[in-house]
Amino acid sequence: MIASDVQRILALSLIVAAVLSNAAKAQDAEPSAATTPRTEDGKPDLSGRWGGAGGGGAGVKAIEPDGSEIDFETFGAYQAALTSGRVSPSARILGRQPNYRHGNNVYSERDGGMTQRYYANPPLYKPEYWDRVRYLDINGNFEDMTFICMPAGVPRMGPPIRIIQTEDDVVLLYQQRNTWRIVPTDGRPHDPLNAEDQTFMGDSVAHWDGDTLVIDVVGFNDLTWLGWPGWFHTNEMRVEERFTRVGDTLQYNVTVFDPEVLLEPWIMDPRVLQLNRSQATYLEDPPCLDFDAEHMVTRERG
Repeated sequence: MIASDVQRILALSLIVAAVLSNAAKAQDAEPSAATTPRTEDGKPDLSGRWGGAGGGGAGVKAIEPDGSEIDFETFGAYQAALTSGRVSPSARILGRQPNYRHGNNVYSERDGGMTQRYYANPPLYKPEYWDRVRYLDINGNFEDMTFICMPAGVPRMGPPIRIIQTEDDVVLLYQQRNTWRIVPTDGRPHDPLNAEDQTFMGDSVAHWDGDTLVIDVVGFNDLTWLGWPGWFHTNEMRVEERFTRVGDTLQYNVTVFDPEVLLEPWIMDPRVLQLNRSQATYLEDPPCLDFDAEHMVTRERG
């Protein structure tokens, strides 16, 4: 391959990375101009259902008895359509199928590695650790703990789908495996014992910085990753999450500190989530049971 070909490939990769990054950000909401609700003590009220169309989970398609089909990006969107009568109770429901065509759209889920790796904001590892990242990436379906039903952990699991705020704490609820966290917000220090534990969620404490709730998390194990392409961390990682409500939107910012392996703190791409007023039912995530890991014969990951 000549130099000009390599340059063209690199340029194309950068363009694709930028397009995909912008597309992902476009899915989030713009900051809201609505009035920010506040609690009795004057703090912004973070309570509410945030992001998505409700219900969570992967997309589905409904097939009516007459053969007509409707695609939904989330199961919650399907539930809302069912409630409104746009879908009949007798429709057959299928999860998003790999490599199937519907109308002019082709849905492909065979090895999502290409789009997962075109990420414009990766954590920057020290030079001696890039071989480790590459190994984990290539062997992700054997090394990624989420493939054997382990929790994704903080911060990989992202923002919660619902927040319940009280005077003394916030309850964070997640769709993934019905995970929850209860975080004290009175500014107390980390528990001396829990902060030394090594868990998937870590030990979380929070304080208010003006109108922003800042959650500090320590005490992690080193089994989880920061992201799909083998982005590992040590058990010395510290995570700072920042929640800011502006009207009917929630700004979610995360910084990862792990000086043992990272050249600098990693500031994740910010998320802006829209307040979700859907009345869709919260679904119980089915138990994660692994029967297939020992039978994998390729390194493909969905």
